[in-house]
Amino acid sequence: MKRFKYSIFDLDGTLLDSMSAWRNLGRDYLLSKDINPPENLNKILASMSMAESAEYFKQAFNFNISSKVIIAEVNELITYKYRNDFVLKPFVKEYLQKLKDENVKMSIATATSLKLAKMALERNDIIDYFQFVLSCDEIGVGKNKPDIFFMAANKLGGNPESIAVYEDADFALITAKEAGFFTIGVYDESFKDKREDIESISNIYIESFKELLYN
Repeated sequence: MKRFKYSIFDLDGTLLDSMSAWRNLGRDYLLSKDINPPENLNKILASMSMAESAEYFKQAFNFNISSKVIIAEVNELITYKYRNDFVLKPFVKEYLQKLKDENVKMSIATATSLKLAKMALERNDIIDYFQFVLSCDEIGVGKNKPDIFFMAANKLGGNPESIAVYEDADFALITAKEAGFFTIGVYDESFKDKREDIESISNIYIESFKELLYN
């Protein structure tokens, strides 16, 4: 594999084994209210924002609380998991150490809030590997646009051609590749149905960071 001076890592589903919790967050919230979630809940919520999901819960299940309170309660559930539960995917720390030893400058670009991202990075003792952490929240747009990747590149001091972007999501890989970055697709269970597409999008595709340890 070509050597890169800079790397941009996604967090959830790439470094952190956390996507299943996000996928089941709506279900877990309803269960916390002693409500049996509908079987198609994930499909219903898939394209909704947090605010839209909260309004759906309020209307569909006759919650006598505001959408703002629902959002706060959902955030409390996921915050607990970042603080206590989420662990690194196998061989992540070893690979980060390898890149550090090779003087690669690394950063995080995540759709998760800075607060939650840093919580998980600190608890798993890897935050010091990274020059900085960027969140889509502070950029104002998601990874369907390249803004966060360009901002990370600017802060790292490199151009897209000199930077490897590690992502598990097909749409983020497409965005990064079209913006000129070298893309490394990382397998995650959440995107198993899109594996073929992700492999075709990625310059390199891995099932585990172990595959990159000895390259």
